[in-house]
Amino acid sequence: MTTLLKVDNITVHYSRLAAVRNVSVDVSEGEIVCIVGPNGAGKSTTLLTISGILSPTEGTVTFGTKNITGANPENVARMGISQVPEGRHVFTALNVEENLRIGTRMRRDRGEIEKDFNMVLEMFPVLAERKRQSAGKLSGGEQQMLVIGRALLTRPKLMTIDEPSLGLAPKIVDRVYEVLTDLRNRMGLTLLIVEQSSERALKAADRIYVLRSGQIQLSGNAKDLRDGEKVKQAYFGFTEGVKHVGEVAF
Repeated sequence: MTTLLKVDNITVHYSRLAAVRNVSVDVSEGEIVCIVGPNGAGKSTTLLTISGILSPTEGTVTFGTKNITGANPENVARMGISQVPEGRHVFTALNVEENLRIGTRMRRDRGEIEKDFNMVLEMFPVLAERKRQSAGKLSGGEQQMLVIGRALLTRPKLMTIDEPSLGLAPKIVDRVYEVLTDLRNRMGLTLLIVEQSSERALKAADRIYVLRSGQIQLSGNAKDLRDGEKVKQAYFGFTEGVKHVGEVAF
C-alpha cells in the first residue's frame, strides 16, 4: 500500500516539557490506524502536530510527497487533512446546516458542493431531520455525527479524529464506529483515530500504535494484537522499549 502520512521521529515541546519524544507513525492509503494510550500520553499532541497547530522541535511530517512540517493549519487542510477535534466543537449559535456548510468554505468546486452536502445528509438522516435546529440542542452522539459530516465536506484524503467515543454511551459509540468503518469501505477514506479504549481500537483498526509517556511503546497489526494482552502491557507500562508486532518478533 502507498504511504499517505509519515510522521518521522517528531519531538514536540510545551515550553521545556517534551510532550512527545521521537514518535513515528505511518498511515497508508485506505487504512484505519488507531493511536491508543492513557490520558497525557501525547496522543492529541501528535494529531495537533500533523494538522499544523503545533510545530515539532525535531522530526518531520510528510503527507503524500510533501513535507508539511510546521505548515500553516489552513494549508494543511487544503492539502486534504481534516481534523475532528476532541470534544466535538460544534458552533452552538448556528444551526446544523450552517455548521455543515462551514466544511465547504475552502472549496471552489461549487457544482460538487451540493452533491456532497446531500450525500452527508443521506449518510446521517438525523442531521437531515434537524438541519434547521440549533447545533447546541443535539445530543452528544448527534454532535459527533455533525462534526464528522462537516469534516467530510472538506473532501479530505485523510481524516484525523480525536477521541470519537469520549462521553458517549456504548451504543452510540458503536454507531459512530460503524459510520467510520463505512466511510473507509464505501469511500476509501483514510482514518487516523486517537482513542483511550484499546478494546474499541482493536475492533476497528487495521494497525495500532500504543503511546505512553510521550513515546511509542508498541505498534503492530490489529489482528496480531486482538487478544489485547500485549496492548495492555504496553498501555500500563509492563514492558520497556518499542515493540513491533507482525514486523519483528515481540
